[in-house]
Amino acid sequence: MRKSKAIAREALSQTAIALRIAQEIAAIRVALKKRGYSLRKRPRQPVWTVYIAPNHCYQLTYQPAPISSWVLYPQSSDRSRQILLKIIQSVLTRQPAGVAGKVS
Repeated sequence: MRKSKAIAREALSQTAIALRIAQEIAAIRVALKKRGYSLRKRPRQPVWTVYIAPNHCYQLTYQPAPISSWVLYPQSSDRSRQILLKIIQSVLTRQPAGVAGKVS
């Protein structure tokens, strides 16, 4: 009986995390599209490609626990990456309390 309750709690927790991630990516997509960026979801992967220019793009992915944050690849000090990070961070800080994630 205890195992089934623990499994049910874990499933509920996983569902809550999935819902939070879905809400975050929806808000991120809207903010980036408003600024003229093009996004495309990679098939069967939790990865979104953000196009800066036809030959310049970044990969945005959610890293699950223990990291539990959004990560933008490739890691560089490029100005366009810094602008993207700033947009994503501003979106995540505007999310309702208890919903906002991190970005790196």
